[in-house]
Amino acid sequence: MKPTLAKEHKDIKGQYHDMKDWTIDPKGYFLIRINRKKKEIEVGFCKKDNVIEVLISGKRPQDIYFEAHKEHLFTNFDHAAYLGKELEKAFLALKYGLAYVQDEELDLNKKFEDN
Repeated sequence: MKPTLAKEHKDIKGQYHDMKDWTIDPKGYFLIRINRKKKEIEVGFCKKDNVIEVLISGKRPQDIYFEAHKEHLFTNFDHAAYLGKELEKAFLALKYGLAYVQDEELDLNKKFEDN
């Protein structure tokens, strides 16, 4: 069935300010990287000082965010959405040989260089 707009629908223009709208999840934060040798995405969960307390790896974003959810590693919905966004970027970078830097836009013209 084709979707239709309700007569009384709410029309919202999305906007997000990187500094004003960002809040830290009280549970902790994620460090995300690509392991090109294993062809996997790796996510470290930290509570402070970049000390990884849980390491989750997988080939697909859903392999990782599902486990992070099962382990109760986030309490904020925006943190869960952030993890999904970053995992998809890392997945595309791994799949297409692109450079990946957490919290930066994925540059489709910048190939990964092994130094």
